[in-house]
Amino acid sequence: MNSRQDSEKILNSYGFFVSPDELNPEETLDARIVRRREQKWLDMFARWTYFIPSRFDKVKSRCRKGIPASVRGQAWYHLSMAKYRQENADRHCLSGRLFSYYLTKKPDARIIDDINKDLPRAFPEHEMFQSDSCGQQSLSDVLTSYAVHDPEVGYCQAHAPIASILLMHLPPEQAFWVFVQINEEYVKGYFSDQLMAVKVDALATGILVEQISPKGYRLLSKLNVDPLLYTIDWYMTLFSRTYAAPKLYRIWDMFFCEGVKVLFRIALVIVRETLEVGPSSIVQRAHRCDNDMDLAALIKQTAKQIPLDDLIEKMAKLPVTDLDLAKACKKARQQLAEDLQARANRRK
Repeated sequence: MNSRQDSEKILNSYGFFVSPDELNPEETLDARIVRRREQKWLDMFARWTYFIPSRFDKVKSRCRKGIPASVRGQAWYHLSMAKYRQENADRHCLSGRLFSYYLTKKPDARIIDDINKDLPRAFPEHEMFQSDSCGQQSLSDVLTSYAVHDPEVGYCQAHAPIASILLMHLPPEQAFWVFVQINEEYVKGYFSDQLMAVKVDALATGILVEQISPKGYRLLSKLNVDPLLYTIDWYMTLFSRTYAAPKLYRIWDMFFCEGVKVLFRIALVIVRETLEVGPSSIVQRAHRCDNDMDLAALIKQTAKQIPLDDLIEKMAKLPVTDLDLAKACKKARQQLAEDLQARANRRK
C-alpha cells in the first residue's frame, strides 16, 4: 500500500484493508454463545462419522446459523470430505504426501504464466496477499499443484479467488484438498474447456425462474436475457467476486454442507427480488430496462443489496424442491444437447 489513500485504510477483523467508511459493524455475538458454538463444532469433529449420517439436519442447522470463525476452516475441510480425500490419497502416495509430490512437478509453462499474472489480482486488499506477504506463494502452490493434479482442466482465472478464500482459512495443503473437492465434487465440469456444466446450471436457473417468477421470466424472455449473463461469474467463483466477508463466508458455510443447490437458491432469490417481489424502486427500474445487458447488470447490482439474514430466510422459503432442481438440470442438458446437434447439422 503506497498511496496516501491506501495508507489511510484500516485492517478489519477479517484481514481486509478497508476505508473507514467501509468499516461496517462486525457481527456481534455474546462471547459465551460463541464459545458454546465452538465447542459444539469441536465435539462434532471428534464424532464426525456419526454426525454426518445420523444427525445431518443438526449439522445443516449449525451451518445455516454460521460456523464460528475459529473453526470455520476445519469445518469446511470436514464438510467437503477433503480430510478423507487427502488421507486416502496420501496412503497411496509413495512419497507420503501427494501435495508435496505435486510441488516438485511443473504444469505447462503457459499455465504457470497465466497463474503468475493473476497472483497480484487475487484479493490485494487482504493482508495475506500483499506483495510482501506469503499468501501469493501459497496461492501459486495451490493453483500449480491443481494444474498438475488435473492437467485436463489446468488453470482457470476463476480458480484464483476461490483458492484465495480457502487460504484465508486453511494451510496450503488442506486448502488444496478442499479446492480439489470443490472442482471434482461440488461444481464438477464448471472449468472444462466448453464450460458445459456451468452452461447447464445457468440454463436450469432460467428454467426455474419461469417456475417461481412468471412475471420476471416474461421480462427476461422479452429482452432475450441469457442466464449466463448474470450467473456465470456467481457460479464459477462461488459468489466470491460478489460478496465480501462475512457474508461470503456464511454462504460458503451452507455451500459446503448442502452443495451446489445453495448457489441456485441464492441466484433465484436475487432474480426474483429484482424482477418481481423486491423493493418497488428496483422492480420498476427492471421493467424499464430495454436491453439485456442493462437488465443483467441490474440483477447483479441487486445481489449486493440484499441483507444476509433476508437472503437466507428467502432461500429457505423459496418454492423450489430438490426434485424441481433435478428436473430443471435434466431439461437444460437435453436442450443444450439439441442445440449443439442443431449447430453441428448446420455446419454439414
